[in-house]
Amino acid sequence: MTPHAVPLSAPWETLVVCALLLVAPGAALQRPRAWLLGGLLAALVITLFASSAPIAYGAVAAGSLLHAWDAWTRSRTGAAMLALAAALAVAVAMMLQHGELAAAFCASTLAIALRAGVMPLHVGVASLCDRVPRVQAQQLASTIALVFVHLRYVDHHEAALALAPALVGYGALAAIAGALLTLAQRDLRGFYRGTTAAHGGMLLAALGSASIGNFAAALLVAVTIGLALGGLGMMITSLEERVGPVEFSGPGGRAGAFPTLAAVFVLFGFAGFALPGTAGFVADDLLLHTLWTASPTSAVAVILTSAVIAVATLIAYSRVFLGPTVTSHAPDLYLRERLVAVGLIGLLILLGIAPGLLLEPADAFLSSVPVLR
Repeated sequence: MTPHAVPLSAPWETLVVCALLLVAPGAALQRPRAWLLGGLLAALVITLFASSAPIAYGAVAAGSLLHAWDAWTRSRTGAAMLALAAALAVAVAMMLQHGELAAAFCASTLAIALRAGVMPLHVGVASLCDRVPRVQAQQLASTIALVFVHLRYVDHHEAALALAPALVGYGALAAIAGALLTLAQRDLRGFYRGTTAAHGGMLLAALGSASIGNFAAALLVAVTIGLALGGLGMMITSLEERVGPVEFSGPGGRAGAFPTLAAVFVLFGFAGFALPGTAGFVADDLLLHTLWTASPTSAVAVILTSAVIAVATLIAYSRVFLGPTVTSHAPDLYLRERLVAVGLIGLLILLGIAPGLLLEPADAFLSSVPVLR
């Protein structure tokens, strides 16, 4: 069976998630660029609905270059990372045209690792988290699309299966390293950088698990990470626009002044790591089932990662929002920010309550590609 023999609902559902995540930062932070957003949406549509792998990866490269252009003035490191990811996407397209499947798989995986911020390749993403969180949220949307085409075109052959254990093991190791890094941070931006690195490691482990047949779960992990981290970054930006950079050693007590922002912050913080009732809970459960079969050690590392990030999130929340009340003349979340938060959290809850909406069509679409030799 070919991917065209099954309904195209999986690309459509992925498009809805990615488009929302692309539009959300501009809507919440009032920095829309219509022409740039239009270009990114066009690249996204081509990526998800392309009839061939070279066209899909060419669209991935175009989107990555648009993100790099957007980031250039404020984060040269982040822009360089995005440009390198674009070059890798072009290389994958060329390799697939010449039938070099193993090389294409490695290059595509490296591009995902760069854009997800897997340690030690996290420098570019860390710079985006610090300097241009709007671009970071938007490039997460494009990263979901990259994961989709990776699962569709380069993850169905023997080389991918052979490399799966190494990806699972390294991803789990990178996840726990990112989680421990998060515990050592002393400010809110550092917390965001660390939890992003931990999520990146989990995504890499999920890609490894996909190679042994868990394609839909890997896509759900990517979607969960994009929604949770994108929302968290926007809430951190909204808070810092009101109070300036937030150090953990400074005064807390901001929950009284910003109750909605505080609630949304903690929801996004936990949604990416197994919060019951959200997509993160389902994604972690599916990932752990596969990892326990493939590598019990990696499964334990991912469990520890979730526990450590939960602790780090509680620490960040308590030091930023709890304690003696601090008054502020700045308003709580504006209506546009609330609408964006509701949209992203609503998707996380919808996929947590009814994961089959994405899992079943994604499994039918992505698993239907014959194994290439």
